[in-house]
Amino acid sequence: MAERTGRDTRRTWLGITYTAPAKPSRARVYIWRKLKELGAEYYHGMAMVPQTPKLQESIKKLTARMRELGAEVSVLEIRFVDLQDEEKVVSQFKRQAENDFRELFLDFARLYEELGEPLDGEEDQGRMLRRRYGKVRSRDFFHVEEELNVSGALAQLAEELQAGGLERLAADIQGSTGGLYRQFVALFGEKPRGDQRRQAERPPRP
Repeated sequence: MAERTGRDTRRTWLGITYTAPAKPSRARVYIWRKLKELGAEYYHGMAMVPQTPKLQESIKKLTARMRELGAEVSVLEIRFVDLQDEEKVVSQFKRQAENDFRELFLDFARLYEELGEPLDGEEDQGRMLRRRYGKVRSRDFFHVEEELNVSGALAQLAEELQAGGLERLAADIQGSTGGLYRQFVALFGEKPRGDQRRQAERPPRP
C-alpha cells in the first residue's frame, strides 16, 4: 500500500526520470512499452506510478535493465504539496483505466457478435481475453472497474457505435445487452488466482 505518515493523507508515488540513448531506437521503445505495461502515466514528462511494494520491486528491475541499455535513470519518491495536482494525476490514471476497460468491452462485443455463441474461457480467444483482462485489472490502481456499470457501459458503447456508422454491431449490442453482460460476467467473473494479492497491492482509497 502507498505509505502515509501520521495524518498526512497524501499518497506516495514513484517518479521515473530517464534519458534513453538516441540509438538504437528500439531501446527507447522498449523502455516506454515496459513502463506502460506496469501502468505508468506521464506527468510533466515524468513517468509515475503509485508506490506499492510490488511496483517498487518491478521498477527496480526495470531500471537495472534500462541502465544496461545505456539509459540514465533516476527513481524518486514523491508526495504532492498541492492535493489538486495529485488529483489531476489520479484522474489521468482513472481515465486510462476506463479507456482500457472500454476497449476490452468493444473487442469482447465484436467477438461475441462474430461467433454468435457463448465464449469459452478455455479456448484460445477466451484465454486471450482473460489474459488481457488480467493485465487491465493489474493497472487499475484506483478501483475504476468497481465504479463501472458494465451493462450500462455496453449500452453506451452501442450508442457510440451507431453514431460512428457501425449500425449492425450497435443493433446487436442494443438487442442483447443483457446477454452480453451475462457473457462478460461468465468469462471474467471468476477472479484469477492471486487476485486478492493484486487487490492488496492497490493504493488505499483516500
